[in-house]
Amino acid sequence: MTRNGPKNVGAHLPSAVLNRAGAHMDKLSSLLSHWKASVGEPLVSHSFPVSYDNGRLSLRADTSAWASRLRHSQAEIMEQLRVDTYFRDLQELYVRVLPERARGQFEKNRKVLLPSRIPDTAAHLIKSVADDIVDPALRKSLIRLAGARDKQLQPKR
Repeated sequence: MTRNGPKNVGAHLPSAVLNRAGAHMDKLSSLLSHWKASVGEPLVSHSFPVSYDNGRLSLRADTSAWASRLRHSQAEIMEQLRVDTYFRDLQELYVRVLPERARGQFEKNRKVLLPSRIPDTAAHLIKSVADDIVDPALRKSLIRLAGARDKQLQPKR
């Protein structure tokens, strides 16, 4: 601590470094906003642009499944992006999976409960079968599969 209190790190860096960092942040911010406006959900939630230079857009995906989806849909995505004048020179998409070490602790342990995609009749059948299962772990899994994950499980007698 100094006499006048703590100082900002920027106070100790040369102005050339600060200017370069600011320009880089502006470029990334612009790239991200154009990406979000051009592709929309669900790609925006599972991927993000890292850089765009010389017609090459580098992307990071949450998982290998999303990276595969991006690679598979590359032609359609590039067509969508080229509508925006920001990406008019786009020639290549380069997709990588976000390394595990770069994900936050929350991201690693996040469990997303999605609504059941099982039809109501199938869910009802699975639930009725689960009621007759003695193994509590299997019964719990079947009930969760049927979409009744929020209900308390009654012990089997």
